[in-house]
Amino acid sequence: MEKRIKEYETYIAKRTKNPDAKLVAYHREMLKNFQHERLIHLIIMLFFIALTLALTGILVFLLASTRMSYWTSFIPMEVATLIMWILSICYVKHYYFLENHVQALYNVSKELYENYANKNSIEEFGAEVAEVGKKIIKKVEKATKKNK
Repeated sequence: MEKRIKEYETYIAKRTKNPDAKLVAYHREMLKNFQHERLIHLIIMLFFIALTLALTGILVFLLASTRMSYWTSFIPMEVATLIMWILSICYVKHYYFLENHVQALYNVSKELYENYANKNSIEEFGAEVAEVGKKIIKKVEKATKKNK
């Protein structure tokens, strides 16, 4: 997922200066996909952390309620708890990456939409100027025909 986001950021950064309608629609769709991915990873991360904390609590309770000489009987649970902590930390790191890069894509969206709006207003302005120019040319042609 990290690779896909980085590739997309590179792609969209190159195309932001001169956007068209297809690019804006494509960006909107990709942003929706990344937001959905972020939501799913948030839910899974919260589940993992809750499971890790529950497992840690159970392990602490079991160790506290028995003599310290029996700690070796809980080695499988201790290993499972350690693995869950490692996975949870990795998941938080991954979610942190997703969150920051989706937030960065919001700034790209703003720039993309502004450039698209400016481009379209210039094109519309150009079309209006072209129409006025055509009317002026017709008037000049009529005036020159009358003078001949």
